[in-house]
Amino acid sequence: MASVAALGASGSVRGGKFGGDDGEYTAPAEFPLVSTRDQFTDDATLKSEYTETEYETIGDWDSSRASDDTELVIFVHGWSLGETDARNAAYTCQVGLEENEYDQFNVGFTWDADKGDGIGWYEGVAIAKQNGPKLAQWVVDHNDSGGLPVRVIGHSLGAKVAVEAVASLHERGREDAVKSVALLGGAIGESVVEVDETYGESIEYATTSFDNFHKDDDAVLGTAFSAAEWAEAVGETGVQSPGDAPENYTDYDVTESVSDHNSYYEPDEGCIPDVVETFQ
Repeated sequence: MASVAALGASGSVRGGKFGGDDGEYTAPAEFPLVSTRDQFTDDATLKSEYTETEYETIGDWDSSRASDDTELVIFVHGWSLGETDARNAAYTCQVGLEENEYDQFNVGFTWDADKGDGIGWYEGVAIAKQNGPKLAQWVVDHNDSGGLPVRVIGHSLGAKVAVEAVASLHERGREDAVKSVALLGGAIGESVVEVDETYGESIEYATTSFDNFHKDDDAVLGTAFSAAEWAEAVGETGVQSPGDAPENYTDYDVTESVSDHNSYYEPDEGCIPDVVETFQ
């Protein structure tokens, strides 16, 4: 029980305790976001006034996009972040990408990651799962309106949102709807990405490439996630059985370059240079 509670303390980007921090960057107030905030109750129930695929776009989308942008990156944050920290996290990822000469349109996906009474982890997982179809709906609407090709980056429990979105796109018959998915310290099980498991077939169908960046001494995943889920995380070990991974799946061991759980996307202490290499 104590370990699960610790995940809550370390899962917060600002003041992350043994999970570290992400550099404390502050986003412009109008940083563009896809938002599903305040759609869920504290017990992870979707409020009656919202649909299963509803979202809204907020912030300044027009001036944030340059005329020569050819791709869009949407960053999905992890558990326990409020909207301000979620915006800051997405902006931090943008700074890291730009410092590595990837200067494209960046937005964030912000969800009710800070809901939940008591321990809150299981409510967070339930809300993350329900946000998958919402992110998928945004991808569908974006693609159908002629939007830029989409790359998804999911950090920590944001990985759950990302893979659930991929599964939803698969269910809708949206082949290669997403150009790539990158998981950073993904807080999902090490086997669920395999071909015959929960998300493997969808990964092959709905994404062009799927890249998993893992750290074998990630203190948050190695202690708190394992205690909560009775499993090892793909963000700590990589896929459980490499021979059963989807053809478009690749593991990257970033143990040496990432300082802590909240630094995967930090400009100076993370693995963003490795992520950008997969975009080439």
